[in-house]
Amino acid sequence: MIGRNRWVGVFCLVALMSLLLGGCVSVNSTKAVPDVSSLRGTVPLTISYDASASEARDGISTYRWTFGDEAEIYGISGSFTFNHAGVYDIELMIRAADGTVDTESITVVVEPAFWVADENLNEIYKLTASGTVIRTLASPISQPRGLAIAESNGVWSLFVASKGDGFQRLTEIDPESGVVLAEYTAPGQDPGGLAYSPIAPGRVWHVDRLSRKIYEINPTDGRTLNVFGATYFQSSPHLYETPFLQTPGGIAWREGPFAPGSLWVLESETQLLYQLEIVASLNIFSATQLELQPDPIALSPSLFPISGFDWYEEFLWVVARDRHQITQIDPSTGAATGSVLSGFPGAAVSGLAIQK
Repeated sequence: MIGRNRWVGVFCLVALMSLLLGGCVSVNSTKAVPDVSSLRGTVPLTISYDASASEARDGISTYRWTFGDEAEIYGISGSFTFNHAGVYDIELMIRAADGTVDTESITVVVEPAFWVADENLNEIYKLTASGTVIRTLASPISQPRGLAIAESNGVWSLFVASKGDGFQRLTEIDPESGVVLAEYTAPGQDPGGLAYSPIAPGRVWHVDRLSRKIYEINPTDGRTLNVFGATYFQSSPHLYETPFLQTPGGIAWREGPFAPGSLWVLESETQLLYQLEIVASLNIFSATQLELQPDPIALSPSLFPISGFDWYEEFLWVVARDRHQITQIDPSTGAATGSVLSGFPGAAVSGLAIQK
């Protein structure tokens, strides 16, 4: 009787272990394995994704991919383009035929692109965040001096303001191929910078050194909508006998703190960077207004001459022309942080646009 009970106990133990092991196998047999072609790159970054290495004992019924807050896609493989700089978690969720689910994620870093022009070589360069040239485009018009990168409905375009040997032009080109998409006569005679404000309806802003004016331009047809000269800002209490638009050194747009964002204009004579609030028109009978804000940023004299600047996240980036560098600036101090991009071609760098 004792022997029989012993064998019954052994049998039960073996059966229990089989059940436990079978359960473990069942749980662990569903495994999501995401794979992508690149974990880091420059905007716009297109990657291939593949889940074919994923496993499930009874087969996989569903593959669901999420790309940060960009999109949700179903399928075992494909391609996806990140149109903006940032850090993205790509998540793969698989569902097995038996209903079990597994999820795995990987991180992709998309870095901004830095666009600069050289007015002597008549070329435009796309640089990585480390300063490596990844694309060279021929400027459609000679003496390019201002750049602005714009996005509409997921499609990027590059605006270029060129002196053109006295025949100033504004062109819109495809940043991938360099093909001219549109060409307009630009206001003024000596371009000093270009910016694009993406907040609807979207505007190109151009500052001219000779006329000393800021121009608001409709990017769809090249029409000048409004003009802002030095006299427009004379009544501002924040100037008080301080020159503004006397020697304009560039213009850039930055998101916030106001709803349409802000324009930043450099006065090279005083080496001060001014913030202008964009006050959008209320109706068809009113016009856009610009309101100069207090406390301009005093930039370090060692940076000058500056031939272009733009913002990325919390930092200002300026083209220090004589140094042939793109230098990161702490706006709280106006001094360089130590981060620079250098080694790119040319000797007369003009304009800066950061694709982000």
